[in-house]
Amino acid sequence: MASDPLWEASFYSVDPSLQYMLWMYEMPTWLLALCITGTTVLVSLIGLYFAHRRLHGSAAAALIDNGTVGWFFSGVTVLYGLTLGLLTVATWQNYSDASAIASQEAASLAVLYRDLSGYPDSTARPLQAQLRSYTEFIVQKSWPAQRQGMANDTERRVLTRFQLDLLRTNVRTMSQQVLHGEAIETFNRLVELRRQRIESISSGVPGVLWAAVLLGAVITIAFSYCFVVENLRFHALLTSLLALMVGIMIFLIAALDHPYLGDVSVTPDAYQVVLDKVMVPLSDTL
Repeated sequence: MASDPLWEASFYSVDPSLQYMLWMYEMPTWLLALCITGTTVLVSLIGLYFAHRRLHGSAAAALIDNGTVGWFFSGVTVLYGLTLGLLTVATWQNYSDASAIASQEAASLAVLYRDLSGYPDSTARPLQAQLRSYTEFIVQKSWPAQRQGMANDTERRVLTRFQLDLLRTNVRTMSQQVLHGEAIETFNRLVELRRQRIESISSGVPGVLWAAVLLGAVITIAFSYCFVVENLRFHALLTSLLALMVGIMIFLIAALDHPYLGDVSVTPDAYQVVLDKVMVPLSDTL
């Protein structure tokens, strides 16, 4: 595998915009959470400090009815909360789908490997060796690249060679013909799942939705400044709690936004299990 030019890694960017976000996902999860929530709370308190002084230093404070402001504020927070909740569910669904695709692809590799054992040894062993090398390549080369927002085009070339070798296999008996048909069907499913895995690398919340989330956060927090609260510290406490909750939700969406980036990401454990438990040379199991 190391000396075969076919196995030379060939990377390409699935989504060039991801390269500008890698610095954020290279942080530990706790640091990313601290940065997002801390920035949200800090900016909200700075805004409150200036707004509170200006509001209470003017005649507008006597004209503001906290009950009326509260009614409008509750409407804004409900709408924004629904938006954040739906986006959180959507990002979690994307993460779950990417994890399911990886698990199904690993399962297809295991099924195909076992199907190949029904061929004569002269045919089965070279094909199984290719399949095992391909699975090792995914774990060792493709997965680190996916965590950088990159895809590995070598997989396509290797699968093409495996396909040619599989289709050129001579089947003589009826049982082998049935097995051959099953192997080809499983291989086609494997190619389909690999395509889905590559596409899921760039899956995430569109930029326009991120703009709506950030703008909604600004409007929601700024709306809290409109309450007339004489005690600045108490007002700051209330605003901080609101900003903290907004920051936590934004962090959760960001952490799950891209299923292959950051600490909260899909792992190649399913492929490693197939390597360790299924793609074991027969001599090692005796």
